[in-house]
Amino acid sequence: MANKSRVLSIEDKQSTSTYYDENKESITLIWFDPNIGSREDTEQTKQQLRLINDYVIFSTDLEQCITFIQSIDKEKIFLITSGSKASQVLPRIFSFPQIDSIFIFCVDKYRYEYLLNKHSKIIGIYISLNDLCKSIKEQIDLVSKQIQTFSFFDQHQKSTKDLSRESAEFLWFQLFHYVITRLPRNQLAKQQMIQICKEYYRGNTKEMNSIYEFEQKYRSEDAICWYSKQSFLYKLINKALRTEDIDLLYKFRFFIGDLSENLQRQHKKILLSEEKILNIYRGAKLDKEEYIKLKENQGKLISTNGYLSTSRRKSLALSFAMKPSKRIDVIPVLFHIHCDITHIDKNIIFADIHEFSQYPDEQEVLFDLNACFQIESIDENESLQMIKMNLSNEGQKITKDFIKLTQKETEELSVSIVFGRLLCNLGEYDKSQKYFQQLLNDSNDEDRAWIEFNIGRALAFKGEWNEA
Repeated sequence: MANKSRVLSIEDKQSTSTYYDENKESITLIWFDPNIGSREDTEQTKQQLRLINDYVIFSTDLEQCITFIQSIDKEKIFLITSGSKASQVLPRIFSFPQIDSIFIFCVDKYRYEYLLNKHSKIIGIYISLNDLCKSIKEQIDLVSKQIQTFSFFDQHQKSTKDLSRESAEFLWFQLFHYVITRLPRNQLAKQQMIQICKEYYRGNTKEMNSIYEFEQKYRSEDAICWYSKQSFLYKLINKALRTEDIDLLYKFRFFIGDLSENLQRQHKKILLSEEKILNIYRGAKLDKEEYIKLKENQGKLISTNGYLSTSRRKSLALSFAMKPSKRIDVIPVLFHIHCDITHIDKNIIFADIHEFSQYPDEQEVLFDLNACFQIESIDENESLQMIKMNLSNEGQKITKDFIKLTQKETEELSVSIVFGRLLCNLGEYDKSQKYFQQLLNDSNDEDRAWIEFNIGRALAFKGEWNEA
């Protein structure tokens, strides 16, 4: 088991699927070709692709491939297919929102160039494996920086007690940051995290080397450096945040707490400086659905389901938004974020991290998980959409009101228990149960009875009465 590679055929995955065969990153790479097994360099190809993207699936059966694609809703899919099979597979999967990028691999490039005009998600047509891999890596680097989901909160709701699903998810992230930074960060927590990473990346020499380096050399003050490397930590934590994988996030509490502490330390430097107004920018290419959602929520509060990376350099963000894309169905967007430092709550953390970055010229400003903004305006132009947002204190106020109300109803429970109850109220019974079971391992005697009660509550909601 320890040496098993996660380069799977769909048939393997269906028969041997385990926790560690799940994709814990944000991109699934699928190669569909009925003749893939006849290639002499198949094994070399598999390993080469896994160095680019950890999760690789090979498929030789069209129907199984399409069924598998339809089952994926938490990752973006990069599909490689042969030129000869493109006419069979592309019409059937092209409209699927999870399909992000398509690559054609063939022996006669010119024969299939007509496909570029028919399907906007095709990145290119390749006759060389090295050229194919290079293009996939470039696209993964681009997409990985773009993946960001949003939560919205309608501040005109009369009460935090009866929230819409979307507003409850917004509150989830505000509470999550509060709780995760207060959980114990000891050597046991560090070893749990490292063990999970070793088991997940078994067989991936590139990531395993990085994990061993982290195990031997990491110090708490290095957290920003390690995050900005976009290593295994960056990939796993951001996917877990985006999908609200509470089980994995709990196991990463050691690093998330360190990162938050380091950002807070750097944030104080901004507060002590003479800078009173901070204007920062983020360039992105959004799918139409994402852009429409932002338009529909103009005037509302917004938070990102993860750390938000921005730049002091408008020109850099603009060049990123306007960077030529081989996909023609994406919308260039420039976010302009206005921060009035003199009026922002001290618990809203953002930090200038250029001195820790591998790319200091980018002048990166990173927001911690509890940052909240209000969409002020959207200026629509033919070539670029400008979204202006203001950093807001409202998220902090809403969170404090919710905690106060819930504690009043539940005999002054700790915030960590309030958070688990919110998961249950969202209908996330499995997540709530797993969270409380993790909490039980670190509980004091005072909270233990309430934790056990809430495990039973989650089981009861699931209809598992005997276990409850």
